[in-house]
Amino acid sequence: MLTDTPRSEQANADVLLWQTGYRIALALLAAVIAVALRTAGKLTLSSVASETVGANAADWMLGLVTTVYVVLVMVIRSRVRTTRRAGRTFSTLMVVADLAMVFWLVFLLAQPHEYHMALFIALFSLQLTHVYFGRTPALLMLAAIVTSYLLMVDLATKHGSDLQWSEAFTTLVIFGVGALLVILVQSNLHSRLANLVTIFERAEEGDFSNQYDVSADERPDAITAVGRAYNRMRTQLASIVLNDPLSGCFNRRGFEQQYRRELSRAVRTNTDVALLALDLDHFKAINDTHGHLTGDQVIAETGELLRANARAEDLVARTGGEEFIILAPNTSKAGAEQLALRIVEAFRRRTFSTRQVKVTVSVGVVADAVPSEDIAEDLRARADEALYAAKRSGRNRVVAWSHGLDAVRLGQTDESAVVTAPASSPR
Repeated sequence: MLTDTPRSEQANADVLLWQTGYRIALALLAAVIAVALRTAGKLTLSSVASETVGANAADWMLGLVTTVYVVLVMVIRSRVRTTRRAGRTFSTLMVVADLAMVFWLVFLLAQPHEYHMALFIALFSLQLTHVYFGRTPALLMLAAIVTSYLLMVDLATKHGSDLQWSEAFTTLVIFGVGALLVILVQSNLHSRLANLVTIFERAEEGDFSNQYDVSADERPDAITAVGRAYNRMRTQLASIVLNDPLSGCFNRRGFEQQYRRELSRAVRTNTDVALLALDLDHFKAINDTHGHLTGDQVIAETGELLRANARAEDLVARTGGEEFIILAPNTSKAGAEQLALRIVEAFRRRTFSTRQVKVTVSVGVVADAVPSEDIAEDLRARADEALYAAKRSGRNRVVAWSHGLDAVRLGQTDESAVVTAPASSPR
C-alpha cells in the first residue's frame, strides 16, 4: 500500500498525523518513568552501556535520545500537516526513528539477558508498520530489527557478558518465525484490501465491470463481507451512476465509458462505427404548451422508442435535455442511415403521453472506420454537424455527413437532393 501516488501519500499522511501524537506521548512517558526510577535508585543502567559509553554519559544520553526522537516526530508532523502528503521518505524515516528509539532505550536500561524485550516491543511496531505502510517497509524493518539485535548481542559478548550466541540465535529464530507469520497474514489482508480499493476506484470512474472474487477467500472474514456487499450493490450502483433515470438510457458518463470501449474494439477488429445524433424538434414548445410533466413523459417515451428501434448491441444515451445519441457498432453508413430513417418514421407514427402530443426528431448520421481511439471527438463533431444541417433544412429528417462536408438529406419521400452542410454553422 506504500506507493508514491497522490492518493496513497494522502492516506499515509492521515496515518502519520494521528500516530505522531501517540508516539510523542509514549516517548515522553517512557522517559519520565525512566528518569524517576533512576532518581529513586530503582532502575540501574545496563552494564554494557555503562562500560561502553560510561555511566554519566548514559544518563544524559537517555534524555538526549528522547528529546531527539520527540523533535524529529514533531518536525515530521509539522511537515506532513502542511503538505498533507507523506511519501516513502517520511514513512521510512518514522519507522527508523521508532526502531532506533526502542533499541537504544533497551541498550541503555536492559541487561544483556533482557535484550529479547527489544524484539518483543519491535514486533508490535512491525505489525503496525505492515498494517499502515505495507509489506516492503515491514520487511526492511524486520531486517533492521535483526541487525540491531545482533549488534547489541555482539557488544554484550565483547564486554564480558555471559549472554551466549546460541541463546541469542534461538531467541532470534523464534522472533523471526513469528514476525514472518505476521507479515504473511498481513500481506494476505493487504492484497485483498488492495483488490477492493482497485474495484472501488474503478467504480468511482464509472466502471462496474469488476466484482470481488469471494470464492478466492478460503477463510472468509470481514473483508469478504465487504466484497459480498459490494457485489450485491454493484448492479444498482451502475444503474444509478451510468443511467439517466428519466429516459432509462445511458447518461453522458455511461455513454462515454461504453463509447471508448467500443472504439477500442473497432480498432482491434477493423470495423466501422456509426453515431446518430438526435434532437427532439421544438421540445421547448411542448414544455411551454403542455407543461414540464408532459415534457418529462415525452422524454421517457422517447427513451423507450429509441431502445425499441435500436439493435440489441446498439447503445442509446441521453446527452442533454432533449438530445440523444446512438452508438451503432460494426455498422456501415448505409446501415446507420436505415436505422435513422426507421427512428424518424417511428416518431412520425407515434403519439406521445396522455396529451396526444405529436413529436418529430432530427437526426445527424456519421459512420466511418476507426483507425485509432483518437477519432472519438471527430466522429461526435461530424454527427453534430449533420444534426445541425438537419435542423437548418427543416427538421423532421435525417442528414448523413460525408467527406467534403456534403450532407445527403434522407427520409423525405419527395426530396432526395444533396445539400451542403457547412462544417461549423451554429445550431
